[in-house]
Amino acid sequence: MRPDEREVAGLTCSEVMQALSDVVDGDVPAALGARIEAHVAGCRQCEQFGAGFVALLAGMRRQLAAPEALDDDVVARVRRVIATATR
Repeated sequence: MRPDEREVAGLTCSEVMQALSDVVDGDVPAALGARIEAHVAGCRQCEQFGAGFVALLAGMRRQLAAPEALDDDVVARVRRVIATATR
């Protein structure tokens, strides 16, 4: 265990950090999820890191889900190619 780590609810900070992505995705068993929540509730360091991680991940998912707008030139060229190909 690292010197700056704590063990809360039977889990170390490292164990919580390793499982954080799975927790956000809902991919951990309920019992482990409860232990992780208990650890985070009792560990300020993990609470702060976890909140930042969740916010970062949510922002990335929003950006990746939003389609990037195409330039009008690109749209016009694609339409010309499609029109030519369907004749």
